[in-house]
This record gives sequence, C-alpha cells and structure tokens, in this order.
Amino acid sequence: MAINFKKKKAALVATLALGAVLAFGLAGCGAQSASSDKSAGSSDDKTITVAATPSPPAEILHDAVKPLLEKEGYTLEVKEFTDYVQPNTVTEEGEVDANYFQHITYLNNFNEEKGTHLVSVADVHYEPFGLYPGKTKSLDAL
Repeated sequence: MAINFKKKKAALVATLALGAVLAFGLAGCGAQSASSDKSAGSSDDKTITVAATPSPPAEILHDAVKPLLEKEGYTLEVKEFTDYVQPNTVTEEGEVDANYFQHITYLNNFNEEKGTHLVSVADVHYEPFGLYPGKTKSLDAL
C-alpha cells in the first residue's frame, strides 16, 4: 500500500484496518496535520479513497477492509484501475488517499523513474504464480 506522503491520516486508518485483515490471515490466500485541508480524494475526513487493481486487491478492500472501517465510522471508496501506472499517478496527484496493489520494489522503481514521492505504509502480499509447461519436456525449452 502506498500513500502520497502529504495524505497520511486517511491512509493510516486504511492501513491499520488492512493490517488487521492481514494479521488474521486473509493476505495469505501519523496524525492529521494541523491544516484544515481535507483529503483530495474524499469529500470529508471520514471518507478514505483507495486506488486498486481489480482482483484480488479491490476484493480484499471491499470484502475485508471496508467492514472494519465502517465499524470505526469511516467510508471506504475503492477506485479500480486495470493498469499499474494510474494508481500511483492518482495517489501522487492527490485524487485518492492511498493505493493498494504493488510490492516495494515496483514502488521504489516507480518513484525513481517518475520522480514521485510515494511511501509504503504496509506490505502487500504476492499472488501465487504457476509455470505450466504443457507438452514442453524441459525448463530450457520454455
């Protein structure tokens, strides 16, 4: 999960909720500034807007994190993106409070290449990958 460093409060709440979810095994299958600025991605300070790729990050946010945040009086809005650039771009621009989709290596490379200022506030699980050779007899032949 990455946030624009300037938008810490809402992302912190989302991170805590996400951390609770991760702590219970679902990932396996700052204080607010003194200014009166509200998150650019939301209409009030009780709405958290998070960018995510469709499945499973958005599903995790909808199914596991959203109910936890609602118990705390927050509203979670998830904006889905089908590429891996826009979630970081809209987070950097302040259109959303945070994003949830990438590992730290991708985030660091993105910041270096694009000159962005996103910071990681929680680890993101990796989806399992499989290599199926079909009729190929050796790894070298792939």
